[in-house]
Amino acid sequence: MPSSRAVITGLGIVSAIGIGCDEYFDALLNGQSGVRSLAERTDEGAKPSDEPADLASAHAGLWIGAPIIDFDPKQYVRPRKALKVMCREIQTAFAASQLAIEKAGLESSLPASADSPITPSRVGTVFGGEMYFGPPEDMVEPIQECIESDGQIKVGKFGAAARRGVMPLWMLKYLPNMPACHIGISVNAHGPNNSLILGDVSGPAALIEAISYLNRDLCDVVITGATGTLINSTRMNYRNDLPLPKVADPIANSSRPHSLDSQGVVGGEAATGMVVETAEHASQRGAAVVAQIVACVSRFSPAEVMSHGDRQSSQNGSVGRGSAAAIRLAIDAAFKQAGISAEQIGLIVSHGSGDAELDAAERTALATDLQSVPMIAPMASVGHTGAASGAIGIATAAMVIQRQLIPPPLSADGANDVNLQSKATALEKEFVLCLAHTPEGNATAVILNAPSL
Repeated sequence: MPSSRAVITGLGIVSAIGIGCDEYFDALLNGQSGVRSLAERTDEGAKPSDEPADLASAHAGLWIGAPIIDFDPKQYVRPRKALKVMCREIQTAFAASQLAIEKAGLESSLPASADSPITPSRVGTVFGGEMYFGPPEDMVEPIQECIESDGQIKVGKFGAAARRGVMPLWMLKYLPNMPACHIGISVNAHGPNNSLILGDVSGPAALIEAISYLNRDLCDVVITGATGTLINSTRMNYRNDLPLPKVADPIANSSRPHSLDSQGVVGGEAATGMVVETAEHASQRGAAVVAQIVACVSRFSPAEVMSHGDRQSSQNGSVGRGSAAAIRLAIDAAFKQAGISAEQIGLIVSHGSGDAELDAAERTALATDLQSVPMIAPMASVGHTGAASGAIGIATAAMVIQRQLIPPPLSADGANDVNLQSKATALEKEFVLCLAHTPEGNATAVILNAPSL
């Protein structure tokens, strides 16, 4: 296990089914789904009405998702002027971190100072993220300036046109390292500050980095997590990397991880914040511990299409995406790090997304000794949240540990070789295994249990 006995003392979740970790988990227990028509979204993102009716019908799977409804960043972001240089993903990350700080009982200690219980140099920040896209409207005027009288676009004009027509600080709103930067500045963290951009495993990778800060005695407290989306207006133009879902009746049941009839991935958006510290430090300040991290590992084994050097095929739905070998390597390494065996796992938090091929790779990795372990798949409720997806899984596992209760799946008609139970059940064994993986062959495995007395 991590040598410093890393523990989670604060959780913050911003998701389509709840803002706040308790609100999120209660929604899971009640079988709620955040999946709906994107016509109902309350942000400025694209809606079905933005596309001609005939095309919107043809692209029906694109126009469903799990948006965060009525999110108001002004409730969380201080100073408010910082909102000018925050895209939505940064705003949700900031909100999630503030919620985590409050849950950890650190709101009176942060921002850190020389006189506070935690000094600035002992606070670190590391977040997982992805490419953040600006809205297409930001570029309309500069592109129009590039159109010649014959209708052709003069590409060479774009640089000067953009300098005139785009807000000077525009790029700061979309840099992938800005969640960690804004959060670090807000709490006056002078310790390590880093950002990891690794797709679905970005959140778990950030947690690994956070634990390393504790193990190397660089920090007493680390704020970590991840933020992402598949339903940003510009990102929706690049949805060819994952198969589109079939629209179910009702729409809320359209995200179907590990289901025999699943056809694609429902997009979502979310952010997760976690406060991580050593068990010793948490004990010294009298903090309540949500869960203990006993293993946190990352492995890579290239998916078939990657081993053939065919990167494009890993993104267009062809056979060979996902790596059961990488997932199994991560699981075995996590068991070794934790000093446990498969028989001690009480729950698997799956990275199942509804992508039939990626879900099958996960099931293959579990088949030898974990096939009968109870499983939940958060993406059934919140969709695929991009870089936040792996962190959402860890946060869900931590809440299961804290409540000692496994939420029911939205539907129990999963594939025959996974154990999706039909109702909420007690966690009967000590350890929870969280998986995350990518189409290319990255995989992470995190094991949590209840804090030691």
